[in-house]
Amino acid sequence: ERLFTPSLAEFYEDYYKAKGIKILKNNLVTGFETGGLFKKRVSAVTLKGGDKLECGLAVVGVGAKANSDLFEGQLDIEAGGIKVDGQMKTSDPDVYAIGDVATFPLKMAGGKFVRQEHVTHCRSSAAQAVSSILSPESSTPYDYLPYFYSRVYDLSWQFWGFNEGDAIEFGDKASKKFGAIWVSGG
Repeated sequence: ERLFTPSLAEFYEDYYKAKGIKILKNNLVTGFETGGLFKKRVSAVTLKGGDKLECGLAVVGVGAKANSDLFEGQLDIEAGGIKVDGQMKTSDPDVYAIGDVATFPLKMAGGKFVRQEHVTHCRSSAAQAVSSILSPESSTPYDYLPYFYSRVYDLSWQFWGFNEGDAIEFGDKASKKFGAIWVSGG
């Protein structure tokens, strides 16, 4: 699922192209070539189609998968993570899970169990677990609003909630002051 509408994605793509960034879609890096002293520096990358791109630096973003395999058979696993309640407590009442590996009931989604991969959630879920451990009688259930952001060059964006429903764009892209809201069910 895409985060941006096609129109917003086109704006960012055009902006980055104007900065000299070449965007290669639907392609994969299959290898690296080295050069320089002792051949310890990346000098080119090889693409799936056989093309080579010379470079002085390669930044590799491979992503991460929450590793809940260690807990299979010991704790309840759901949606690729360790299932917790609103206090970050697992199926074992003496074990709490936080951050990317925790699958928790998201209030704004009607209690649907979700995982969130963002530093804000990691910090908030840690605070929730500590509160639940230290003051279980006064700790309220975890209430998180999904949040993502990025800053590149002089552009930044923030994303709150979900991109579900109909997108309504607003503002002025030429001034770099614009946004979108998604309306679902009303």
